Amino acid sequence: MKVMHQAMIALAGVTLCSTAALAAPFTLHSTDFHNAGPLPVSMGAGGQCPGRNLSPQLSWQGEPAGTKSYVLLIEDPQGVNGLGMTHFIGYGIDAQRHAFNREDLSQNRGYIAGTNGKQIQGYFGPCPPAVSDIHNYNFTLIATDLAPDALAHGETREAVMAALKGHNLGSAGLVGQFILPAKGK
Repeated sequence: MKVMHQAMIALAGVTLCSTAALAAPFTLHSTDFHNAGPLPVSMGAGGQCPGRNLSPQLSWQGEPAGTKSYVLLIEDPQGVNGLGMTHFIGYGIDAQRHAFNREDLSQNRGYIAGTNGKQIQGYFGPCPPAVSDIHNYNFTLIATDLAPDALAHGETREAVMAALKGHNLGSAGLVGQFILPAKGK
């Protein structure tokens, strides 16, 4: 009887593992660039930087059960000479949403804008210093169990991360490289 009971527990464990393995992973994608690939120059911040400050298309799938909202971060870990720069923080993204069209982030569509490292509420595209040639930009989508209206408009990255403790359910990421065009191009 004891052996049969142990066999049933083992079988139940295998069944649970198999069911979990069938769940789709939480993933983030873009039609504008591939993971670890170059970002379009049009994404650059403009002004003293190349580009037109146009945000990329993003889509995701496989979010964790219980997701009520998302937080999206775009960060340059090499920015500010290695201290890192937050280029975008948006939150209150409804769990029913599974994509941003190109320019949605730069047009403040579909999210509550946080205050980025440039003290701007909204999207600020890549703008590495002229002395560098390539910077990595990390796109991180965090699934949360917070209601979309749980956080106030204009929160900093630090305030949002503090509010997420105990409410983060999982994350998906994507990395793009911004390569400064050669002079004269």
